[in-house]
Amino acid sequence: MNNLIILQEDKYVLENSVSKSIADLETKIKELTNKRDELKQLILNEMESKNILGVESEELKITYTATYDREDFKKEDFKKDYKDLYDEYVKMTPVKSSIRIKVK
Repeated sequence: MNNLIILQEDKYVLENSVSKSIADLETKIKELTNKRDELKQLILNEMESKNILGVESEELKITYTATYDREDFKKEDFKKDYKDLYDEYVKMTPVKSSIRIKVK
């Protein structure tokens, strides 16, 4: 598969089979993710109702984590209020290139 992207009428488009394959895979991933999330919610509900902290099978080990409050740092507010101090402590980290795919 060399020419995945082709020029048609002054517009770059994905080759049809590639586009269909990705769309199908993304749809399957979404469906499987939804099924997984539903099962996880059912397991969570049962663990909470039975006061179970952990459960294991041959394939899985599931640990219950209770609700808690997480401390978050309001970075944008800090940056707005203390721009010079923010700039002094901010660290730039390279992020590798990537693509984003959205199924229509």
